[in-house]
Amino acid sequence: MDAVSDTADLLEAFGAGDAREREESWRYSKTALRALSQQRFVAAEGAAALPASLRERFAWPQTQGRRLVFVNGVFSPDASDLRDIRAGLEIRHDRASTSIKIASGCCDPLHLVHVSMPGASASRWQRAVDIEVLGGRVEWIEQLIGAAGSDVLGALTSTVRIHAGADVRSVLLNDLPDSVSLYRRVNATVGTQARYCGTQAILGGRLQRLDLNVVLAGERAGYRSRGVFALRGRQHADVHLDVRHQARDTASDALWRGVADQRARGIFHGAITVAPGADGSDAKLSNKNLLLSAQAEIDTQPVLEIHADEVKAAHGAAVGQIDERALFYLRSRGIALVQARRMLVAAFCAAALDQSVIRPDVRERISSLLALCLT
Repeated sequence: MDAVSDTADLLEAFGAGDAREREESWRYSKTALRALSQQRFVAAEGAAALPASLRERFAWPQTQGRRLVFVNGVFSPDASDLRDIRAGLEIRHDRASTSIKIASGCCDPLHLVHVSMPGASASRWQRAVDIEVLGGRVEWIEQLIGAAGSDVLGALTSTVRIHAGADVRSVLLNDLPDSVSLYRRVNATVGTQARYCGTQAILGGRLQRLDLNVVLAGERAGYRSRGVFALRGRQHADVHLDVRHQARDTASDALWRGVADQRARGIFHGAITVAPGADGSDAKLSNKNLLLSAQAEIDTQPVLEIHADEVKAAHGAAVGQIDERALFYLRSRGIALVQARRMLVAAFCAAALDQSVIRPDVRERISSLLALCLT
């Protein structure tokens, strides 16, 4: 295994290479990579065996037969289950990348699982996924999990192409141990009259960076983003949402919630750009956050750039604490302080999840994991 130790390679693994635009993005995100750059990483072992406890976490009954599992960025035939792959779904993969083409009428949910397994020393892995949706209603679920141990650095990039008239619904569920750092980048293009609805839940992980880059390229294309991050300890999450309206009568609606406890830190950067000629665009962005301790920190930055006429655009961001009046009301009804705080925070996050278009069983899984983070 080749050792990776210099800063340039580490930044490249996190998508922050020499390109000036990447440097600027990382500079203003306030995400420090110094601790990672001082570590020495080796290539992760892709054939690492998965314990039963990890297998149980992705053995969802509703995705049996349509599950692809990658261990440290390498496809695992043993852990995957592709018995129910039907006509209209084409999957190709090699050691470094995966290509998925979904035809019209293939609506059963696809389950993509990325597992970070520790080795004897700090290790790293990379994977690229290309998804093309030709039409119809399509759904997939991405689950990122891992086992505690030596530090693991992962870099996962996806290219999503949604053709005219398609209706895509995706879920990204990050539930990682504190020994795993992850860079996740999604580059999506939405065609004419197509719809893309994404739900993201970031729970745990030492350092997580999520870049969501969505281009509304066709007329009347639409994008809806619903997300939540819940952090504690010294966990760090950095979310960058970049939506670009490039055609007429396009619409975007983003609603995110963030929670930070103890010494955790969260960052949300939401940018909406309406290009020249994209008249009739409708853009909305809302980000609200809760700080549960005096040492926690959340930075939020909404950005609007409008270069067209007849545009509707609105954005808002806030960082605050739990409403003491609501807390007092619950305690006056005999509810213990810890339970009352947990109920209020759960309701705060539910504002994002309840407005998503995900399956009820998946929403319940996210809510259960969120409750564990708030314990």
